[in-house]
Amino acid sequence: MFDVCIVGGGPAGSALALRLGQLGRRVALVEKSADSGRSAYESLAGGIAPLLDLLGVREAVVAERFLSAPYATVQWGGEHRRDLAPGGGGLLVDRARFDAILLAAAERRPGVQLLRPARVVAAARAGDHWRIELAAGAPLHARYLAEASGRSPVLCRRRARVGAQTLALSADWRGARGAERSEGGIFVDAGAHAWYWAAPRANGDFTATVFVDAGRADRRAAYDDLICGSRLLAPELGAGRRCTAVEIRDATAFAEADPVMPASIKIGDAALSLDPLSSQGVQTAIGTAVHAAVVLNTWLDRPDDTEFASEFYRARVRESAGVHAATAAALYQRQCAAFDTEFWHRRANTTAPPPPPPHAPIEPGWRIRLADDVHFDAVAIASDVYVRRERGVTCGGRTYAFIGPGLPIAPLLQQIGGPTLARDVVELWSTQLAPRQALQVLQWAAAEGLIINAM
Repeated sequence: MFDVCIVGGGPAGSALALRLGQLGRRVALVEKSADSGRSAYESLAGGIAPLLDLLGVREAVVAERFLSAPYATVQWGGEHRRDLAPGGGGLLVDRARFDAILLAAAERRPGVQLLRPARVVAAARAGDHWRIELAAGAPLHARYLAEASGRSPVLCRRRARVGAQTLALSADWRGARGAERSEGGIFVDAGAHAWYWAAPRANGDFTATVFVDAGRADRRAAYDDLICGSRLLAPELGAGRRCTAVEIRDATAFAEADPVMPASIKIGDAALSLDPLSSQGVQTAIGTAVHAAVVLNTWLDRPDDTEFASEFYRARVRESAGVHAATAAALYQRQCAAFDTEFWHRRANTTAPPPPPPHAPIEPGWRIRLADDVHFDAVAIASDVYVRRERGVTCGGRTYAFIGPGLPIAPLLQQIGGPTLARDVVELWSTQLAPRQALQVLQWAAAEGLIINAM
């Protein structure tokens, strides 16, 4: 009897197995493929580093000597620019090698049993546990089930499409000028009926992807013409020639209606498939796994908090989906203004609205008050081990507990009893915080909509 059976050994499944192993759990990790094979080439943002540290795999990833990605050359919304990557830059990784690092680390973790190749053919509740039938061998038994099988369902699904149906067409090019850039720059371009992503590979090739409408019948045959028609990529390809077959994969953004079901949880692409424009798919998948590990550990040790922990996970997935959809919407709408075509209108109109403009900084003489929908209540917070209750604030469907390490926000906001001068609030908070920090907290609360102008 395992504590958890995880179906799928991609980044999300491997990360969940690693974290549960670190928490002392018995885990069965079921992966259907015998080897990683060739997979897509992707960029990972620098923000993934803390997650790799948490999983204990950062040194192994660094040892692979993946190319760095310190900048991106972008042609979007009628502008041509070179952007420095946020957070100190990221990595250009071969997903087959990256995924293998995570899976190997999970297999080495005490308490984790990797079954590979093994394919799940059925999963059903049998009393107080799951009975998982495999295509070959004895069935598995586990108290909880985690679905990390990407877009291939194990349990029933109720996915909602949150973007236009999109296909990614990818291939490698040999002899391309862009591959000579040893610093590993990324290229992002937008045309009238497609958008493009490209980067050099460590082996000297140049990988290029075009994103098109899913209904395009000539997609594979049209790949070469589409790529060579890119204003940004064509010069980088130079005299290069395509050296691999065109691979096609679904790149449509989806969100699961409910990522938590009785005694089971969905993580990674099974819970949330991001728009590829975000370049945050792997990072978000691992993030869902880290949160799910805390949720499962809470279910196992603190069954009375099961629903509380489940709602915490639902909120985290819902929040992540909203943030990424809003970001993609804003970018698509910019491009739609430059190319007034059906391709861009579909994407601008099927994603979430862009985030509201930032609030103007609060002036010391303003009279301020709490927003009408601010409520003080117990909110869910993930520690390293459990989901726990903390005194916090809810507002506009969002929850807040801490604004920084050891700094709870609810006691500060509760000191604003009614319309008050902003300078008086800063003076009051300065008895508990440094004056500069008190002002920063006030401006943050206004930007989040917790505090509004009462004039």
